[in-house]
Amino acid sequence: MKNVDNIKEEIIRALNESTYDSDLSDVGNTIGIIIAKYFNEEMGFEKESFLAGIKHGISLTDGTHDSNV
Repeated sequence: MKNVDNIKEEIIRALNESTYDSDLSDVGNTIGIIIAKYFNEEMGFEKESFLAGIKHGISLTDGTHDSNV
């Protein structure tokens, strides 16, 4: 999972170096730019799978998770 380690390191570095004074969309944009560099079906990084994971994680914390899906 070397690529996952690279992704984590890049995200941590970018967020530590940033100074956001606006909203959460800036954080999402920074993360999105980094993650998108690694989308590659051959390596198992698919855009739809990543987005499904984000939606699932949010639904687990905001009360919208449907356990019947």
